[in-house]
Amino acid sequence: MSHVPARLSPPPEMPAALPGVPSAPIVSLLARHLASSRPDPIISDPAATALIGELGLAHAGGDWSFRAVEAAAAVRTAILDAAVRSFAESTGHLTVITVGAGLCTRCVRLAEIDADWIDIDVPQVAALRAALLPPAPNRVIIGEPPPGQGWRDRVAVIGGPRLFVLEGLTMHLDGDAVRDLVTGLADRCPGSHLLIEAAGPLPPPPGRYRQLGWTRQDEARFRWGVRRLSELTRWHPRLELRQSWHLMDYHPAAWPAPIRVLRHIPSVRAQSKVGHFHVAADPGGTATSLRDA
Repeated sequence: MSHVPARLSPPPEMPAALPGVPSAPIVSLLARHLASSRPDPIISDPAATALIGELGLAHAGGDWSFRAVEAAAAVRTAILDAAVRSFAESTGHLTVITVGAGLCTRCVRLAEIDADWIDIDVPQVAALRAALLPPAPNRVIIGEPPPGQGWRDRVAVIGGPRLFVLEGLTMHLDGDAVRDLVTGLADRCPGSHLLIEAAGPLPPPPGRYRQLGWTRQDEARFRWGVRRLSELTRWHPRLELRQSWHLMDYHPAAWPAPIRVLRHIPSVRAQSKVGHFHVAADPGGTATSLRDA
């Protein structure tokens, strides 16, 4: 297989089997499938490849303009998988709450860790996720918009270590919604940890999905970003930044040539990053288990 994917004919429109499903989760799934199909893969995600086949998109590919999306998805996945696994090793049993889960297959890739999984997304995506992924007793899927309040009531009473994962989400929300989500979790889930992906303040080029004819550009548009992840700690007095990763610092050969040249420029480097945040514990309060929530 060539290191740079050939230009393939994309489907002309969103597959008919996916009415009302946002295109972003499908784009991310396709990127992970392509990344894990390379001869020198950063990640191994056979579950993504299986889902691509189930959706009838096995023929879809990416041209050179999609390479940055693919690289970002692969590096982000590798970083977050390692962070979740490390956290599980340090805490024992935990609950991983993925906000805006899309078609993330982390619960399959990390099936060996001692965790309960709660996946939250809009009803259309939640229904697709439930139909495609095999059920398991330690998984719960909630069909509600990620900025919603109902799911927050359910996770607020869960006991034990809680790890929230906000992956591929914040950049598609308005700034007020991001702040409300993060501060709401900090208020209601003291002692929890958050892995948050954030874009930079400069929007990416509008044509980054142009080879996918069924991608709706209004969904692809980024709405929020920050230059530094530490800016989020100003939102809540108990929120602290424990660690950060800039995606372009990793696996430079996987990125397109322009990014390899420009990635040391701070404004470019800031476009793709992940932060590990901790919410200081509240000495009061009670909690229950996932199955009681």
